[in-house]
Amino acid sequence: MKPAPLMTPGLLKPTLGLAGIGLVTALGAPAATGQEAPSAALPEIGITGQAPSTYRTETAPLSRSPVTAGEMPQTVNVIPRAVMEERAATTVREALRNVTGISLSAGEGGFSGDNLTLRGFSARSDFFIDGIRDTGQYTRDTFFLESVDVLKGPSSVMFGRGSTGGAVDQRSRLPLATNQGEVWISGYSPSGVRATSDVNIRAGDVAARIAAMGSRIDASQRDHVFNERWGVFPSVTWGIGGPTSLTLSWLHQEERNMPDYGVPYRNGRPLRVSTNTFYGLNQTDEENTQTDVFTARLEHRVNEGVLLRNTTRWANYSRDVSATAPRLNATGTAITRQSQVRSGFDTMMVNQSEASLNLNLLGFRHDILAGVEFGRESSEVTRYNQTGRPLANLLSPDFYATGNIVTSLASDIKTSADTMAFYVVDRIHLSEQWEVMLGGRWESFDASQTNRGNSQVFSRTDQEATWRGALIFKPWEGVRTYVSAGTSFNPSAESLTLAANNANLAPETATTYEFGASWNIADGVRLQGALFRTEKLNARTSDPANSTLQVLDGQVRVDGAEVSVQGRIMPGWNVMAGYTYMQSEIRSSGNAAEVGKEFANVPPHSASLWSTYDLPGDIQVGGGLSFVDRRFANTTNTALAPSYTRLDAALAWNPSQSNLQGLRVQLNAINLGDARTYDTVYTGHVVPGVGRTFIASAAVRF
Repeated sequence: MKPAPLMTPGLLKPTLGLAGIGLVTALGAPAATGQEAPSAALPEIGITGQAPSTYRTETAPLSRSPVTAGEMPQTVNVIPRAVMEERAATTVREALRNVTGISLSAGEGGFSGDNLTLRGFSARSDFFIDGIRDTGQYTRDTFFLESVDVLKGPSSVMFGRGSTGGAVDQRSRLPLATNQGEVWISGYSPSGVRATSDVNIRAGDVAARIAAMGSRIDASQRDHVFNERWGVFPSVTWGIGGPTSLTLSWLHQEERNMPDYGVPYRNGRPLRVSTNTFYGLNQTDEENTQTDVFTARLEHRVNEGVLLRNTTRWANYSRDVSATAPRLNATGTAITRQSQVRSGFDTMMVNQSEASLNLNLLGFRHDILAGVEFGRESSEVTRYNQTGRPLANLLSPDFYATGNIVTSLASDIKTSADTMAFYVVDRIHLSEQWEVMLGGRWESFDASQTNRGNSQVFSRTDQEATWRGALIFKPWEGVRTYVSAGTSFNPSAESLTLAANNANLAPETATTYEFGASWNIADGVRLQGALFRTEKLNARTSDPANSTLQVLDGQVRVDGAEVSVQGRIMPGWNVMAGYTYMQSEIRSSGNAAEVGKEFANVPPHSASLWSTYDLPGDIQVGGGLSFVDRRFANTTNTALAPSYTRLDAALAWNPSQSNLQGLRVQLNAINLGDARTYDTVYTGHVVPGVGRTFIASAAVRF
């Protein structure tokens, strides 16, 4: 068997170079750059110790909101940078293991990259970076992130179309007022290396920061599967600390992967073969993506009560995927290697203006966020058919088998959409104990799609108003209760796709009701919980009179409850844990086989735990679990992925000696029990998670 190369030549060179220079500089040795050092002296950077970490995040500000995470009358889970580092979570998907009520989807609707189901509803289009939509189909890395915020429940008022189950906002590492930096280097079993660096320098009222990453990791117990990527995130702020500031940032990430579509179902269950069985094909399979996201943000604080902000974002996402979707042949004795071949190029240009106001009006104090947003998005997708792919043996597929493969054009489609929206959210302080939050948004979404192969054109314009309202009661210090309701909408072209069966359909609309409470227990830990119901009374479903069309006659509902705890229980003991129960039901459908059935990819029970404890000798131990209940792969509930529990553990040393402060040595064990997990599901296949993996890391903070 020919092993995959450890490194693509030149792929990690830019990032590892930055990491290496940063590490050498941190240890006091001169960096060899081959050029004479500039005469201008940079501000002095000293080695410092790591501040004690805490998981408390209720004071974190939220994008497109006048309140913090702890003040929001909906369930908000914030995954801080400390937790991602302790768990060695290198992707947003891994970071989201700390949040319950989320499950992963595999290539849903032909899409690649990150696909999620949140509170029972697809959230593929509900990723954001600093409050602006992140539409790309790629593996989102954590190297440039300060936190990942998960807002559960309808978020269309703040974020626009979609957001039925919630939204995932990635908060980036932007320039700071201090001089600091860090370098991480990690080694993986069975094979892999990752290096990241993050350096911030301030000179006067200007601060610059650059985060960089290079990674090449083989998936444990998944033959031939690997993920290779590198990225940089430079940013600079003029006017830091002053009333007016301008911040420019650029995310550039490239990746080359072996796409993994797992195993097919047999008799409604995942095909029971060795976890390392891979049905891909060396002759054809590969995934390449490039992501570029440029953001300019101008802020001006008029006074203590008025902050103005304008954000412009330009983004390009390109991807080329040639993958194998395994399917049982007609006799059930071999695997047909179904081709999944496509290329795409997405662009986005958005301008958003916001005003944050804190004022007294009509005898009450108001915290208001008002905004206007204009955007244009486009998506070009070319799909191909392939014939001649060789069959694969059920138990021992030949990755290096060859065939007389012929590729032909299947479709060439371009979709563009224009967005115009106005929104406002107002928190009204009625008294020390009572608050009201009201919000509304009006949005116009105009989409047009052209099939450049047959000149078929579809277009659709939707204008929708969404709202939310909440009543908050604070019976005593540290306790908040609320009852809230809100709406969301899902247009047919939500993910920039239209078809003959849905181009004439108005948007689906959903309403969510939630009752929740939070309790800041002393100064150490925060407990929150909620009961919720989300229902669509006009869900898309097949037209009983014409199966080629869809109608808005479906009714679906998700009822649920969740509880989570986060913070420092006692000195040295941090915990982040959660549990979610969901009952999903298709109450009405044009397909009689769906009525009374559960949604696809919605586990009734999910739980997560991560906890660390500081021992004497500067030792930190940590561990946790992720439990995901069984999930159906389709809406007729004929295929099912079983439940699983994954155990993780960590051991770290943070020396307190003055000559070693800033050093961290860490060992992580992923899937310590080597459980058979099923991370992502789709109607035709399910993708096993990685087997037991060990990660050894060393970090220097300065």
